Amino acid sequence: MRNTINHFTFTQRDEIGILEFDTPDSNANILSSHALKELDQQLDAIAALEHVRVLLITSAKKSIFIAGADIKEIESLSDPQDASDKCELGKQIFDKLEKLPQVTIAVINGACVGGGYELSLACDYRVAGFADSIKIGLPEVKLGILPGFGGCVRLPKRIGISKALAMILPGKLVDSRTALKMGLVERLFYDPVLVDEASKFGRNILAGRDKVKTRKPKLVEKLLEGNPIGRSILFRQARKNVWKTTSGHYPAPLAALDAIQAMVGKSHAEASRIESDWLGKLAVTKISKNLIHVFYLDEAYRKRSWTDATTPPAKVEKVGVVGAGVMGGGIAQLLAKKNIVCRIKDLNYGALALALKTAKKLYAYQIKTRRMKQGQVDAQMSLISPTTTYAGFGNVDLVIEAVVERMDVKQQVFKELDEVVQPNACLFTNTSSLRVTEIAESTNRPEKVCGFHFFNPVHRMPLLEIIKTDKTSDETIVIAVAFARQLGKMPIVVGDKEGFIVNRILLPYMNEAAYLFQEGIEPERLDKIVKGFGMPMGPLELADEVGIDVGFHVAQILETAYGPRMRVAPVLSDVDNAGIFGKKSGSGFYVHKGKKASVNPKVLGMRPSADFKHSDEVATKRLIYTMINEASRCLEEGVVDAAATIDVGMIYGTGFPPFRGGLLKYADSVGVKNILADLRAFQTQFDQQRFEPSGLLQKMADSGVNFYAPTNNEGTS
Repeated sequence: MRNTINHFTFTQRDEIGILEFDTPDSNANILSSHALKELDQQLDAIAALEHVRVLLITSAKKSIFIAGADIKEIESLSDPQDASDKCELGKQIFDKLEKLPQVTIAVINGACVGGGYELSLACDYRVAGFADSIKIGLPEVKLGILPGFGGCVRLPKRIGISKALAMILPGKLVDSRTALKMGLVERLFYDPVLVDEASKFGRNILAGRDKVKTRKPKLVEKLLEGNPIGRSILFRQARKNVWKTTSGHYPAPLAALDAIQAMVGKSHAEASRIESDWLGKLAVTKISKNLIHVFYLDEAYRKRSWTDATTPPAKVEKVGVVGAGVMGGGIAQLLAKKNIVCRIKDLNYGALALALKTAKKLYAYQIKTRRMKQGQVDAQMSLISPTTTYAGFGNVDLVIEAVVERMDVKQQVFKELDEVVQPNACLFTNTSSLRVTEIAESTNRPEKVCGFHFFNPVHRMPLLEIIKTDKTSDETIVIAVAFARQLGKMPIVVGDKEGFIVNRILLPYMNEAAYLFQEGIEPERLDKIVKGFGMPMGPLELADEVGIDVGFHVAQILETAYGPRMRVAPVLSDVDNAGIFGKKSGSGFYVHKGKKASVNPKVLGMRPSADFKHSDEVATKRLIYTMINEASRCLEEGVVDAAATIDVGMIYGTGFPPFRGGLLKYADSVGVKNILADLRAFQTQFDQQRFEPSGLLQKMADSGVNFYAPTNNEGTS
């Protein structure tokens, strides 16, 4: 028997029915309204099939089971009641699945997230393969909503409230082995025979030859979850953890927490209604729309082709790194983690020792958190070999230079590399601000040179800026982009101007923070204002973390390149001259002792004023609008091709708050005319040159267009 509609095909093999999901013209299975309607029809037909005793739900996609609900449909929601009602309709279909007379088994062969895992929760059993592509979880909070197809209702009952909160509140995804340990799936089978083994499993369940053990909560879980006082403690601690990680900027985790707490003791129907009502409230918020916008950016830029070249390059296997220390060590460890052989060179034995120490420290954390075993670490550490010469560089696929940020030093290194590496090897520079064109001029292969700018710490920061000069070939860019993705990074390709994108936009912001400090604002107040806006740390905290000397050096490069609007705040020069470099020297804007930091009285004494006369709102606008203004110049000069590239760079390179949609998406919400008016007021009040609006901002205001769409941009301020 075979029955095909559009998204689903039903076939029967004796007593086993197989319902295969295959969204047409798509790489992923999506639970759109059309798919759900068809699923509803199929379930009605299957319920009437007395000879079918086991139903397997499978996927025709190679590495995806079900990717969740249709995000475009979620994005289009504008009325809370409409959103809630649509949620209820979906859940009615899943309830129908749950009540089928057959034994139902979700056969998870790939990504099973959001609505996909909620569908599997409505089945009697879940089985999965071992493939790396299998990720299981409920990541809806990352879109500013909560699981709305029964995830908040069913998961706590299946694995316990505490474990369910640990999955739902951060939107966590796990692999199949972890899913089995947590009780998210009942069995794992080898991928090539997954469907056959699922069929056997179903027959064995029917015959009583296989019994899935009922989950028995541990004593601590019983004490916490089995009585009102224990649950109160559990939910209070969960709320504290959410506030610690989100600072209240993201309402979805808190809403999910409230919803799950309110469901305790309620019937299934009552609990479902609570979940739907919260979904309705969240789905129409600006924060949800912004997070969906960021999701689309992420999807697009992870796959974006930056050239017309179509032939993918071979995987990189051997890499040379020149320049050790902390940055070189971080790069070396990342390469080894990706099973790439790394030959790291430095003239200084101490720097090489520090590089190896840095790599070992990163691996020690992997062991401590049980993500790796000692044998795995030893194998990967053996891929890193230090040297004070270029021995071994003759057979590397490419080289990453990470020496001190001085043009003469970098040019000398590239001249030497040009003579020792193979002719077809690419040469990448990790410069954060210097012109790559000038570095490439010291070689006979400028077409094979590009910037390859990691952000610190290398193992944690996802962005990688690739800088293309006028002479960099498309082939080199293809290699650089593919290599960045091989390392697990998010690459953006930008033009070759001092500071590129991220530092060119970020440094004026940090410089403006120094001017605000000079004018008398208290460091703690300034950092608190910025964190209140949503940045992960304040600008003065960031200066201490990065190193005041490092920031000052880059700021000088930008002032030389761009003139008076980038004039470095005098206090930065004073602090640098005093040998106060931030956390690494023990003090910066703050004195650092252990995990505690207090305002540094020595630096406070360097400012000419201690009487800041302006509001928090003015301080915030000066900082954020300075970044928007400089970002618009990057677009105006063609350093980047799109506002989206800047937003990806700032979100993944600086932690600009995703809930605001990105720097230029935020600018659109404020309105270019409003920003322009404030910049002109700041020119009069504070500084003519620092706040001089770009030509592009003025043109956009005059013509009434936004960064993302050619529509009126009055904004909401």
